[in-house]
This record gives sequence, structure tokens and C-alpha cells, in this order.
Amino acid sequence: MLRSHRIAAFILLLPWSSLLAAQATAPCLERPPAERPYTRVRLLDTVKNQTPVRAEYLIKTCGVRVPFNSELESDLRESGAGDSIIAAVRDAAPKSTVVRKPDPTAEPVRPAKGDIKVHPKDGLRYVYIPPGAFRMGCSPGDPECRDSEKPAHPVRLTKGFWMGQTHVTVDAYKKYAHANGRAMPDEPGYLDKNWNPDWIYESVPMTMVSFTDSQKYCEWVGMRLPTEAEWEYGARAGTTGPRYGELEEVAWWGGNSGDKPINADEVLKSDVQNYAKRLMDNGDRAHNVGQKQPNAFKLFDMLGGVWQWTSDWYKKSYDGEELETDPQGPPGGEFRVLRGGSWYSESNLVRASYRDRLVRPKNRDFLNGFRCVGETLVP
Repeated sequence: MLRSHRIAAFILLLPWSSLLAAQATAPCLERPPAERPYTRVRLLDTVKNQTPVRAEYLIKTCGVRVPFNSELESDLRESGAGDSIIAAVRDAAPKSTVVRKPDPTAEPVRPAKGDIKVHPKDGLRYVYIPPGAFRMGCSPGDPECRDSEKPAHPVRLTKGFWMGQTHVTVDAYKKYAHANGRAMPDEPGYLDKNWNPDWIYESVPMTMVSFTDSQKYCEWVGMRLPTEAEWEYGARAGTTGPRYGELEEVAWWGGNSGDKPINADEVLKSDVQNYAKRLMDNGDRAHNVGQKQPNAFKLFDMLGGVWQWTSDWYKKSYDGEELETDPQGPPGGEFRVLRGGSWYSESNLVRASYRDRLVRPKNRDFLNGFRCVGETLVP
């Protein structure tokens, strides 16, 4: 009893200002929940009347009711707050929850040439190709140009599009097959050689896919196969020669895709019957995508690697010299067009204007792959 009287007497002797400070900095858990976070006044009183360590502890424990801004930071520093207390207040203060409404009058943000995005479905990188014009068909001064590439003619593409930066890989196709309950096709092989048993090499181009297989994959990612014009425009990337760089630097072809360099062109001339065996004995094969130099659009392996399906039906030659706008190819036909050449090809097939039609749309081949395009990246 005597002890309680002494405590009461001691409290009566405390200065009135000290009592106010004690109330202002009382532990937050003793207050109703709505009053626990510090108001601006209580916060400044705490900084003034408590040691820095105690003030920081109370701020972290109780929270702060007012938003942090430059004005509050200035008042805190005038009250004696150091960097650690400022940081504690910033962390404890409520964050802005204001949701800005889109401005309907604002211009939409348009992608720019060379922008790259990763598609959320297949995990592949896609590059934005801007609209533009180019000369399609035989490159000026190209002695290897064939009748199917003639006549060269102007083409205008009025819409930009996203294009796979690489061929569709085995890994990406596995995602598609798993998502759609589809079995992987037979592994690629030729002359009793299996290049990808159980599809264990996942960074190489996906092959053994028909035109229809490729088309369905592109539809799965909300895209499509490129037209011939889109493919050649993307491959040229503003260049006018047969290739967008030196053959050895930009492409895998028959001469450099094996264990050692081989003169594939000479083998084809002198030993055509054994061309395939000579390349197989040399270890020629598909390589991981993206290993060679890209073109000015940042696209890899537009030449060499594997042949690439396009959406066009094949026609023997181009119609004429007149300007074509967004050409889609003929309305029907027997063959679809493949472009780009492959790791198995002789050099004169690995050119931006060369067109192949060797297989029917339903056929699958160890040399044929694809990439997708679309005006937007649709998940």
C-alpha cells in the first residue's frame, strides 16, 4: 500500500509536458487498433521526445497513418530524425492506391523496330518488324538466281508484325504438345542416323513438322505462318544482296555444319550420288538456334539451319513488275513454299530469294521447321 502511494506521488511530481510525451509515445498495442498508427503530430512528438533507437522501434511497431512525402521528410528532419528513422517512416507509411485511368485521347505506345518480347506461352523471343517496302525476288547481280525467283518486283507491307527471333525450338514445341495432349513426331533421322533420340536436344530447331503441324502451333500462340513476302522482307532486313551477311557468318549449311569444314558444293558436283553419305560421315547436323550472326532486324538463322514453312501456295514465277501490296500468294495450289535453306543445303540454296517446293504440305521432313508471325503477341 505504501509503495502505491509513493508511485502516485512520483507521478504528481512529473512535469505536465512529460506526461503528454509519455502518452504520445505509449506502445501502440495499448491503443485501440484504429489509433495505433501514428498521426503526423504523434509521429513528430515521438521523434522529438524519444531516443533514435526507441523512436525507430515505435514507428516500426505502430505504423504510420500519413503518407510519406517530401514535406513530411522535411518536418521529420527538423524534429531531429536521421536517415534510419526516415527510412522507417517511409517503409511504414501507407502506399498510394490511386489507380490512374487511361487517357482515351493519348496515343497508344507503338512498338519500334527491333523491340523484343518473350511470348508467355512458348517462351520464345519475338522481334518487331516495322512496315516497309522492298524489292522481292532476284537480288541485283545474283548469278545463281532462278526462274522461280523472277521477275524481281516491288512489294509494300503496310503493317508491322512480330516475328520469331529464331526457329521454333524443340523445347517450345514440347510445351505445345503437352498443352494440347499431342504426341511428339518421330525423331529426325536419315541413312540410319538419328540426330535427336527422344528429342533430348531441346535448343535445336523443331523439325519433322508438316505445314499443318506448324500452322496449328502458330495458332496456339495466337499467331500464324509468315507469307512469302513477310519472310523475305524479314530475311533481307534492308539489304539487297543474296544474303544479309557472309555465308559462313550468318548460316549453317552443308559446308560448315559438320565436325570439320567440307566443300559441300564440290561434293555435290563431283560425287552427287554420295552427297548425303559424305555429309553424314562428316557429322553434319542441326545446331542450336541463335549461334550465328543476326541480321539488322535481330533475326537469327533466317538463312540455313532448317527450311522454313510459309503460308503461300507455290507458283512457278512472280506475276509481274507491278507494285504488290501485302501479297498473300495464289488462292490455291499443290505445294506450299519453303524458304531459307538448311544445314544440309549447298550454298546456292541458302539465299534470301530462293524458293523451294520439294515437299507436299502434309509431308514431314528432318530438314523442315518454321517460325511464327503476328501483328500482336496474343497469349
